[in-house]
Amino acid sequence: MHGSWDRTAVALSVHRNTVRQRIARCAALLGADLDDPDVRMELWFALRHLRG
Repeated sequence: MHGSWDRTAVALSVHRNTVRQRIARCAALLGADLDDPDVRMELWFALRHLRG
């Protein structure tokens, strides 16, 4: 997966395994393969669009 579990965990003040579990849950809920860079890019653009 792109990114750092450890840096994300520190930023969120949670354990790195919690980050991994939450990302896996998001992927399951979205029905998306978040290991695919194209899928991550589409998700990033969609979230940016929501921010306006």
